[in-house]
Amino acid sequence: MSSGSPFYPVPGVTPDALSPRKEICNYFSSYPIYSLAWSRREDRNSMFRMALSSFLEEPTNKVQIVQLSPHHDPSHTPERPDFGVVGEVNVDYPLTKLLWHPATGGYAQPDLLAGTGDSLRLWECEQTGEPAEMGLHKTNMRLRAKMTTRADYSEPITSFDWNQVDPRLIITSSIDTTCTVWDIETQQAKTQLIAHDREVFDVSFVAGSQDVFASAGADGSIRMFDLRSLEHSTILYEAPAAVAPSSSDPNLGDAAYYPGNGGVPSARLSSLVPPLLRLSCNALDPNYIATFALDSHIVSVIDVRNPGTAVVQLVGHQAPIHAISWSPTSPSQLCSAGADSRVLVWDIQQALTTRQHQQRQALAAAAQAKQLSKLTATNKSDYGDGRQSPKSPTLASGAQTSNAIQAVAQAAAAQALTQQPTNVAPSLTYAARLPVNSLAWHQNSPEWISIGFGNTIQTLRL
Repeated sequence: MSSGSPFYPVPGVTPDALSPRKEICNYFSSYPIYSLAWSRREDRNSMFRMALSSFLEEPTNKVQIVQLSPHHDPSHTPERPDFGVVGEVNVDYPLTKLLWHPATGGYAQPDLLAGTGDSLRLWECEQTGEPAEMGLHKTNMRLRAKMTTRADYSEPITSFDWNQVDPRLIITSSIDTTCTVWDIETQQAKTQLIAHDREVFDVSFVAGSQDVFASAGADGSIRMFDLRSLEHSTILYEAPAAVAPSSSDPNLGDAAYYPGNGGVPSARLSSLVPPLLRLSCNALDPNYIATFALDSHIVSVIDVRNPGTAVVQLVGHQAPIHAISWSPTSPSQLCSAGADSRVLVWDIQQALTTRQHQQRQALAAAAQAKQLSKLTATNKSDYGDGRQSPKSPTLASGAQTSNAIQAVAQAAAAQALTQQPTNVAPSLTYAARLPVNSLAWHQNSPEWISIGFGNTIQTLRL
């Protein structure tokens, strides 16, 4: 964390008390902002460039490219923008996600920007010499492709990911329960599969792979697929079922109908599995995936080697979470933002170390219990009529049995401990003015995180 960081340690100090030390860059749009993405290029002219999209309930929305002005105010005057618009195009519907070309194995010329909504769109973005505002130069955005699975109509696309290993591949998720893999060079769908029982809300390639991806959906599950073997998939995690009053209860809402329970309908409840809205695959360690459910205040971290339960839970938000992102340079750091207007940075390294220690203890306890059980079985009576074998006196046999039972109980307790997630508190927090809808962690300058709320983008230095 830099000395000018707008973040502060969670206990104690408020953000207002540190306002003179803040290092924040602003952009103020004319429209409510939903999605944003940092450019992944390292050259000076593109490094501090973002794409963002509007959220307007009308048939004309905006996609903008903004760039840090060479004349931005380093003293941070809150009313003055530090980013200027260099490119803009219209789209019919709000975009659900934006991503720049991964830039692995060389830069695309011109740079490519992808966005999803009613279709998968690709724009070629090329800087021109024409002057723009705030000492910048304009970027020409030319639509290169608009891809849909059907010519007449396509179900809305909820999210997508751009493969880092093979940048020709983009995978999209849709409310029609499918995931589709696209080849952007041929502009054709390579594979489409039914991924979930209900709508698919998010999808992401696993770090370092061009074949393995994970998806999250309205059925409350995270599933993992391999493009080389689509006949099988693995359910990595299912959100714990919540309870809700049954809609068929004729007395729903009548507190007098539930005496002795404070008016809560405990006797007539139906199971509700909350949808998983977003997932984020660890950018450096393919074993970890973070996710959160609808209206949840908690981020769950999944270990793909131990499917079924969360290994870590991030507890700190006071309202539903809206966005999560892993650090591009640290496998144990991630960031989350939500309706409580807070941006939280987490470090789960200690929790993962504790978890690994618990797993080693469970394995050792299980091995000891197995060994003692074998010894007890060997020393039991050979006669089968209750008489003790000369090799195993009653006292010795009873002690061994007792030790075996105790070892089995200890092994079960140790195993149960590994099934419980470790709760982690945030290490840093920042309070925005409004609920935060989106965030993006700068890939090439990981000390910067951008957040979107209302019509404002703030870029925060850690």
